Amino acid sequence: MSSKSSGKQSSSAIRDKWKMKKWFTILSPKIFGEVSLGSTPAFDASQAMNRKVETTLYDLTGDFSTVYVHLYFKVSRNEGDKLFTRFAGHELSRDYVRSLVRRKSSKINKVIDVTTKDGYVIRVKGLALTAYRVHRAQATEIRRIMEEMMRKSAEVHTFNEFVQEMIFGKLANDIFNEAKKIAPLRKAEIEKSKVLSIPEKEAEEVKQPIEGSAPSGG
Repeated sequence: MSSKSSGKQSSSAIRDKWKMKKWFTILSPKIFGEVSLGSTPAFDASQAMNRKVETTLYDLTGDFSTVYVHLYFKVSRNEGDKLFTRFAGHELSRDYVRSLVRRKSSKINKVIDVTTKDGYVIRVKGLALTAYRVHRAQATEIRRIMEEMMRKSAEVHTFNEFVQEMIFGKLANDIFNEAKKIAPLRKAEIEKSKVLSIPEKEAEEVKQPIEGSAPSGG
């Protein structure tokens, strides 16, 4: 009897803890339209800070042709029961990348760390796929073009501007148009990105949610 009683008390305690939690709505960054990404429970907003959220570009735009673009956000601040996120990185689905690869052609990657005009550091992986197998010298030159264009784009754009260039295809298109002068290309993409560090001011804002905006956990 005592073990059954203990089990009931434990289940009741768990239910009571859930009742004490608040539900917070998670929103995408402003550059992605502040679309609802769902809800999450927490005793207060501070518990949700830096929580990672995954979605697809299709979920945000309704454009099915972008379903292969996976986006990663992190909760960065709150206002009342709303949790706002910042961009943390992206990745093209493996199936999509695999579908681009052709026999007797070259797959060329370049990974570099870039710094935006406003001080964000992002690791970026560029991808170029050629129409046929290219010589080593040509592949080296295409990598150089990818590196130069990714670095330059970051240097002249703010974080938000650079993210838009990456995710919505402009940067990849610019790389394609330049690299095809070296060898015929079938496709250029920004395959992956990851935010490595954010400016100190932004980091402090994440550590200190807006005072009084988080509901109490009572």
